[in-house]
Amino acid sequence: MNQQELEQQIKEANIAYSAGIPFITDAEYDLLWQQLFSIDPDNDLLYHTAQDRTALTGLSWHKQQIFGTQKAFNMTDLKPFLTRFGDQELFIEPKYDGCAAVITHTKKGIAITLEGDGRCGKDVSHMMPYIRIPFTLRNFQAVEIVLPVDEWNPEFGKNPRNVVAGWLARKYDAPGSMMTAVPHNFGDLRESYFYNGDVDAMSEMLLKLHTEWSAIYPIDGLMIKVADEKMRLVAGNNGTTNAWSIAWKPPIQVKETTVVNIEWNVSRLGRVIPTVVYEPIDLCGTINSRVTGNNARWINEHNIHIDAKITVGKAGEIIPKIIKVKPATPYNQPLLIDVCPTCGEPLYVEGVHLICNGEECIAKKIVSIAYFYSAKGIKIDGIGEQTIEKLLNNRKCYDVLSKKPWALLDCLSYDIIDEVLDTLGTVIVTNLLTQIAQVNNTKHMAHFIAGLGLPSVAYKTALRLCQFISTGVLSIHIHQKAKMSFSQGALMFSDAQKEMKNFSFTKLPSTAKAIYCVTGALSRSRDEMVEWLSLQGYEFSTGVTRETNYLIVGDDPGKTKIAKAERYNIPQITEAQLLNLLKEN
Repeated sequence: MNQQELEQQIKEANIAYSAGIPFITDAEYDLLWQQLFSIDPDNDLLYHTAQDRTALTGLSWHKQQIFGTQKAFNMTDLKPFLTRFGDQELFIEPKYDGCAAVITHTKKGIAITLEGDGRCGKDVSHMMPYIRIPFTLRNFQAVEIVLPVDEWNPEFGKNPRNVVAGWLARKYDAPGSMMTAVPHNFGDLRESYFYNGDVDAMSEMLLKLHTEWSAIYPIDGLMIKVADEKMRLVAGNNGTTNAWSIAWKPPIQVKETTVVNIEWNVSRLGRVIPTVVYEPIDLCGTINSRVTGNNARWINEHNIHIDAKITVGKAGEIIPKIIKVKPATPYNQPLLIDVCPTCGEPLYVEGVHLICNGEECIAKKIVSIAYFYSAKGIKIDGIGEQTIEKLLNNRKCYDVLSKKPWALLDCLSYDIIDEVLDTLGTVIVTNLLTQIAQVNNTKHMAHFIAGLGLPSVAYKTALRLCQFISTGVLSIHIHQKAKMSFSQGALMFSDAQKEMKNFSFTKLPSTAKAIYCVTGALSRSRDEMVEWLSLQGYEFSTGVTRETNYLIVGDDPGKTKIAKAERYNIPQITEAQLLNLLKEN
């Protein structure tokens, strides 16, 4: 469907909604919305039905304008909102699947007007006898008129929202049932939430609330709002949508299934992580049979055992989550373990986790060594967990790699080349040696230390501390734990440099002249710009942080990066100003 066809369909749907007679479901409308958004994200039709003034004939004006809401169809869409407001208290509320309306006190009494286009709506006050209002009215109250789930009868029609709209459109006939008005922003169904950066925990919480609330009212998503009403006033709106709220609306499915097993896997830090295995179910178009069990304490508290009934939910691209557990019997015990599934060493409890402290635990070493060769460290694609596992089954490889994971960079110097050839074969080893040759003298000390996976030392922290050794200048705060880990990594790097004769590290990059971020389209591609500026001594950052020196603003810039730059007082410059800056320097 091309843009013109999408615009026409959305325009017709907007007119029908403004008139109080929607002819498609909210889910069908969202599909059209997403298609148009992917083509033209700034299209006026996306943000409120107010854009077509032909829908306003014969309607009543609201005392205040009702603004629409931003939409997030996955956690990626939600990220800009969380970046801006995630450090504040948030409210989670249902996004009711009914007819939006406004209840207003007038000189003649209480009036109920459909939201319409946000400025005008159809007066349905004559339906007041058929609408429950189970809350104290404010002078001007935005509400949703819905039919509660336990009062729904399939004989009414196919879709609760459209049925309610049809009833409200009647002039004389009574509806098939009493309807209920639920208030926006001040309803009983509300959850306070503080986002701590854990996207998985938030997605699990959203799924849980959606499951609970959809059993009470028809809903088509959740509303996430800034709790502080003063902050709402500061955030304001862009003329069509409120900046302080967003609707979370991925496709959501929830099904019940039966637990058949729990698998336990050891992480590189020794945590023994449970995976719940269940009878396969179809969720959002994919067959699922496994889900994370979070941690050992969670398994114990929820009494997860074989034959327990669990409710699993999935929202869009989010991995499945266990929403509810119904034990098979109250006497079954959860499937906990007390020894490491890999090395057999006794496990001990640390916080919510079971921990393996076995020095010889091969599972920990496999994950840890593979991490060194991942994109977090040296990055050699051919050295993954399966390859490492094969190598560690060789005693000599185990003795060397378990202590010096970097030894594969120079098998000759560490005298394991014959063992590696015997284990992996000539073809695979030839390919690995080719990849190692390609990274030889291209990686530096920070890559090495970051690949060790030491606590609190990722690449950027390692790079800053490496540069600090050279310059004595540290531009950001580094936690003491990271400094201690870095010292340990620096000693290992020194040993590796002395021991390896056939692999070299390049010198550290100089401290960046400036750290920059880009928003919007520039005259050249993003990759070309990053490569070019790196040659000029500038460092690219994917997001705006307090450490960023410049935000380069191109065409159609992102609102989130602009807002963060303003919050942190970071200069915003155009591409032309950037070129002038380079000439001056």
